[in-house]
Amino acid sequence: MSSALAAIIAACIISVLYRRQQRKPAAALSDGTGHVLQHARWERVIAWVVLGAAVVPAVLGLYALWRPSVSRSVHETASVLLLSSAIFAALSYWCFRSARRRIRVNDSSVTLYGGQSAIEIAWASVTRVTTDLTGALLICSSTGSQIAVNKLLVGIPTLATYMRRHLPESMYSGAFMNYKPRAHLDPI
Repeated sequence: MSSALAAIIAACIISVLYRRQQRKPAAALSDGTGHVLQHARWERVIAWVVLGAAVVPAVLGLYALWRPSVSRSVHETASVLLLSSAIFAALSYWCFRSARRRIRVNDSSVTLYGGQSAIEIAWASVTRVTTDLTGALLICSSTGSQIAVNKLLVGIPTLATYMRRHLPESMYSGAFMNYKPRAHLDPI
């Protein structure tokens, strides 16, 4: 019963944090040339928690191998612990990689930074804006480049303002026709 209550409370906290970050504008660049959309701090904290969840079973699995008298089936226990550790490690890698993604928007272009790579699309070369299967905005250019704008990024209202300013009205309204939730798309 207590674990179900804890799960409900955690879901409520995450929901409140998600709804709060949906309304936040993007951080302005220090030189005043645009804005940066990035993931919130609480998402980075979750990535560190998942990494911790990978370390704990790994340590327990190694301890079971080091002290075989801990369990009757040492190899089974260690293999299950190390397998779960590997799964959490892969999940934490994905979380950290996702949290590093950021998008810079300015009056000339939108640029996705993912680690050391960058994809830049000028507003003049945007051919369509749609949503993908996950519900993220997908900005497509005439060269075939695509930028997926995840809903978890802080600053979607700022991006919507830039899109309203630089894209034709039909393309802008078509992009947000199926986009949910729409509450944070009011102009800032």
